[in-house]
Amino acid sequence: MSGAFRRFRLPPLGKAPVLFALLLGVLMPVGVAVGLMLQVQTGGARLPVVLGVQALVALIVLAVLLPMFRREVAFDDRRLRVKATWYTREADVRQFDLDQARVLDLREHTEFKPALKTNGFAIPGLQAGHFRLRNKARALCLVNDPTRVLMLPHADGSTWLLSVESPRAVLSVLREARDRLRAG
Repeated sequence: MSGAFRRFRLPPLGKAPVLFALLLGVLMPVGVAVGLMLQVQTGGARLPVVLGVQALVALIVLAVLLPMFRREVAFDDRRLRVKATWYTREADVRQFDLDQARVLDLREHTEFKPALKTNGFAIPGLQAGHFRLRNKARALCLVNDPTRVLMLPHADGSTWLLSVESPRAVLSVLREARDRLRAG
């Protein structure tokens, strides 16, 4: 029986994505503003153009920064749901090969590191969305802590890589749910 989704705890964003957000969110608008003000002083730009460009810069910054905070791994005793920036995928627990699933440290198991972004979001310290791994496998990634990654082989041939606070506990919950569904 499925109930409400319960969220698994995720590791906090590290220094690299936060620094990226700070640099993009502060330095880019300030740099553009300074450049535009110089243009205004020399008569090269008018105030409506300056305001329009600043609004565009603000939209770009928000489009990049806000999605990085949309991260969730949740489970309702049947379906695993992953929200990774702009991407959301959901799958029945029985679609995963949980006997082959394992907990990885991507610093040691480099063949599973996201290498090529195929349709994803990647900034320093955060990979979210669809990637090719170094071993050429397709993957859905939500990785911001490479030291605690749950690797879940999916029936469609892809792999789900999820940074969660307690990957062993999450794997145990998924296996118990799978076993209940098989028995049930």
